[in-house]
Amino acid sequence: MCDVMNKKLFFGLVGIFVIVYTLLYTTYYYKNNKQDTSPVNEPTEDIIYREIDDYEDIVSTLQYKNYSTTEINNILGKLSDTNIKKLIELPYQDIKDYVDITNFNIDNIKRYESYKTLNPDLEIKNVVTKVNLNLDKEFYSNHEDITNPEEITVLVNKFHKLSSDYEPSDLTSLSYSSAYKMRKPAAESFDKLQAYAITQGVSFYPYSAYRSYKTQDIIYNRYVKIDGVNKADTYSARPGYSEHQTGLAVDIRSTGYNELISKHYSWLKDNSYKYGFIIRYTKDNENITGYQEEPWHLRYIGIDHATKVHDLNITYDEYYDLYLTEY
Repeated sequence: MCDVMNKKLFFGLVGIFVIVYTLLYTTYYYKNNKQDTSPVNEPTEDIIYREIDDYEDIVSTLQYKNYSTTEINNILGKLSDTNIKKLIELPYQDIKDYVDITNFNIDNIKRYESYKTLNPDLEIKNVVTKVNLNLDKEFYSNHEDITNPEEITVLVNKFHKLSSDYEPSDLTSLSYSSAYKMRKPAAESFDKLQAYAITQGVSFYPYSAYRSYKTQDIIYNRYVKIDGVNKADTYSARPGYSEHQTGLAVDIRSTGYNELISKHYSWLKDNSYKYGFIIRYTKDNENITGYQEEPWHLRYIGIDHATKVHDLNITYDEYYDLYLTEY
């Protein structure tokens, strides 16, 4: 009886020893062999603070994806909230060349890289702008429907389309003739520009202002029958893509084309912006606008914006991307 009890005690002690040894060994092994899965980055206290939703989660995610502290600070200090929130959804992206570019759009990063490869001599900031303008695509190949047609600054081009039923709500006849209408602020400014021009010995008059979608459709298709689609696209807008439908554009004439070019073009370039107008389609920017030079086509965008476009000497397309679009 005693032997049986001793055996039970012995085996019980052995069992306890095995359990204790296993626990101790497991603890020791775990402490000395576990892999560090935390990101290899500088301390969080070196990272700048920014007022943004989910700040801590954003920093943790960037660290986990192996962005350095310098990269994280550049991201937090220079990118927009929208770009940051899109960035953390992507695998690691090398964006050091983009953080100082104000119109950088994380959605286009692959397109930037492709366009840069095809245009290695182009500065990266110009690559960004051209891609944002969809100049890495064919004209009319991928349009966006315009949702802000009543804004004076609305951008209408070969990638931004007005609805077929859009008509401005404040069309007003120009003083020159009731046959020509523009939106009220544009009409009032054009009348002032024309009146001032007369005092300076410069004479011009409107010959086309607001056009409906239907009218533009008729005009465009008439040109297509004459010259074909490819040629017509260089000098006439397809319906829905014409600034004339906004009521903010006017085509002007003098006694003849040559007089408009030789005598009045420089004056218009130097003075129209003071009344809120720009010469929309210039010879040097055909590759951006997609249109041949039209020295007669004035677009109203307001004095402040027209002055900036004039001073910067860029197209309205570029200006809109650089200063009026939030990324």
